[in-house]
Amino acid sequence: MPEPATIPYGARARAELLLIQASAALRAVQLAVGLPVLLSGGLDAFRVQWLIVASHLSAVCWSAALFAATLRRRRVALPWVLVDLALASTWLVTVPQLCAISCVSGWQLWVVPSAMGSIILAMVFVQLGVAAIGAVIVVVAYVVGIQEHLSRTAAAPDTLGTVAVNVFFMLGFGVLGWLCARLLRQSARRLDTAVTEAMEARAREATARARYDERIRQFDALHHTVLSTLSKIARGGLDHRSEDVRKLCARDADFLRGLISGQGDGGPGDFLATLAGVVRDKQALGLRVHSQFHAVPTQLPPPVAAGLLGAVREALNNVAKHAGVTEAWLTTVGEGDGVRIVVVDRGCGFDQATAPAGRGLVRELRHRVIEIGGTTSVVSSPGEGTVVEVAWTP
Repeated sequence: MPEPATIPYGARARAELLLIQASAALRAVQLAVGLPVLLSGGLDAFRVQWLIVASHLSAVCWSAALFAATLRRRRVALPWVLVDLALASTWLVTVPQLCAISCVSGWQLWVVPSAMGSIILAMVFVQLGVAAIGAVIVVVAYVVGIQEHLSRTAAAPDTLGTVAVNVFFMLGFGVLGWLCARLLRQSARRLDTAVTEAMEARAREATARARYDERIRQFDALHHTVLSTLSKIARGGLDHRSEDVRKLCARDADFLRGLISGQGDGGPGDFLATLAGVVRDKQALGLRVHSQFHAVPTQLPPPVAAGLLGAVREALNNVAKHAGVTEAWLTTVGEGDGVRIVVVDRGCGFDQATAPAGRGLVRELRHRVIEIGGTTSVVSSPGEGTVVEVAWTP
C-alpha cells in the first residue's frame, strides 16, 4: 500500500500532493463531460430529467468534498476511496435505467468517465489488491447497468465494441495510473535518499574540517607555549633553574596533559573502507570521483591514516571548489607496507609560481602529510588541471 504523505516536506510529500492535485483535475474534466447533457438538450433522452440533474450535481458535490478533504490533509484515506467506488457503481447501475432510448454508445452516459476516475483514484492511493477488487466491481456495475440496452441493440455490431472499449479504458487507465504513481513515488524516494545522504556527507565533512581546525589550533597553541619554551631553553635564552621558568614549564605541562586526556584524532581501523567512505561523501556532494584501488593496506598507524585521509579530503575539496569541473580521478596503490595516492582533475589549474601563500592547497597538504613522515607533490598549470600525489612509507 502506498505510504501516505506524513512528512510535511520532502520529495515524497510533494509527490503525494501532486498525485492528489492531478486526480482532482482529472475528475473535474471527467465530470465536465456531463455538461452537454445539461446544456444542449441531452435531457430529452432521459425519462426523469430532474433525477439526472440531481445525480450529476451530487457527483460534483461529492467530488468537491472528496478532494477538498484530501488536499487539506495531503493524503487519501481508504474510507473515502471506498465510498467513491460505491457511488460510482451506484450511478453506473441507475443512470442507464433512466434512458428513454439506448444510451450505451451515446454521450449521454456521463457516468462512465467519472467512474474511470474513481478506478484511477483507487489504483493510485490504496493497496493494489483492494483497488483491483474495486475496479472489477465498477466494471460489473457498468455491465449490469447497460444490460437491458444491450439486449435491445444486440444486432448492432458497434454496441458491443463500444462496451468493450469502455471496459478497456476503465481498467487500462487504472493500471496506467498505478504505474505512473509507482514510478513517481520511486523517484521521490530516491531523491529523498540522495538528499539525506548529501546532508550526512556534509555533516561528516564539517566534522572532519572541525577536527582539522582543532588540530591547527592545538598546533598553534603548542608553537606558542611548549615549543617556544623548549626552544628558548635549548638556545640558552632561559635559565631552567629559575622559579619563573619552572612555573612556565609547569603550565606547559598542564596544557600537554589536557591535550593528551582529550579525545584523540586517531585514524580509522580500516583505512581502505574509510577512504571509500570519503569518495562516497564527495560523490554525494556532487563531485564524481573515478576511484581505483590496488593492493592497498587496510591497516595503517592511526596518525598516518588520519593524515592521508585528510590530504585526500583536501585535494578533493580543492577540485570541488576551485577546479571548475565535476569529475576527479583517485588512484590508490599499496607499496609494500606503504601507500601512494594520486588525485587528478582536468580543471582550470593554477600557476604555482604566482599562487598566493597562506593556507592554500600546497600548504594544507604539506601540513597533513609531512608531519606523518610522508611526501607530497602538486603539479598544476593554468588550463591543464592539477595532479596531487601523496605517499607514505614506513
